[in-house]
Amino acid sequence: MLRWRWLLGGIFASSVLALSGCATVNGPGSGTSGSGRPPLQTFNHTMFHVNMGLYDYVLEPVSTGYKAVTPGFVREGVSNVFSNVGMPYIFINDFLQGRVQQGMEDLSRFLVNSLFGVGGLVDVADKLDLPMHDNSLGVTLGVWGVPQGPYLVLPFYGPSSLRSLPGLAMVMFTGPAYYLTSTPAQYALSGMGVINTGYVDGPKIRMVQEAVDPYQFMRNAWEQHEQYLISGGVVSKSQLLEGLSLPPPTGTTPAGNESSVNTKGKH
Repeated sequence: MLRWRWLLGGIFASSVLALSGCATVNGPGSGTSGSGRPPLQTFNHTMFHVNMGLYDYVLEPVSTGYKAVTPGFVREGVSNVFSNVGMPYIFINDFLQGRVQQGMEDLSRFLVNSLFGVGGLVDVADKLDLPMHDNSLGVTLGVWGVPQGPYLVLPFYGPSSLRSLPGLAMVMFTGPAYYLTSTPAQYALSGMGVINTGYVDGPKIRMVQEAVDPYQFMRNAWEQHEQYLISGGVVSKSQLLEGLSLPPPTGTTPAGNESSVNTKGKH
């Protein structure tokens, strides 16, 4: 279990970096340093390009090879299994947020797929119209009123924030790899998870890379998605477009006069 201590040490080291950035912030929620620059901007830009390089030169070639040698139904099964093993982290946060109905749906989804879907290999819950939600401890803290703090790009992990850092430890402790007693099995499961993530998230990463300003696009998209989850899916049309720096569609009402729309289940 030594490597988990190293990982936790890295998380706390990132926390120290974030806190050092907070020391120069012009007050709570200002989002800028004394020089007018967002805190941690240099660090974030560096880590963003490091992560993109890792994807281009390591993860994407591996994912391409994985796709080439693995039948589609196998890839789908693997994705289903990893999606299912992540459900406890999601429904625990559902309940912590007081979203009982959503929590029961996610708990039911986990139980149905675990019992009748061969450990999640087959997505039986989808055929029963049990929706799949996204959630995290960072969202839970946001629901509880904890401010986001500085935006932070983590090595290998990607976009995050000071508020979201404790969620990384919770992901580990609710994941199956942590409880395996065999070190080779832990490495195999973790490695397969990384390959599957690269395969599943590949289209999203390529979309980010094609943006005019990839770093800003990813930051806006992450922060807007986080706010979307905190609000329970209630956002205004202008907020969705503003977050991605897109122009409003023709015929939309001016900001401030429009009503909020519930996009839950459509995101």
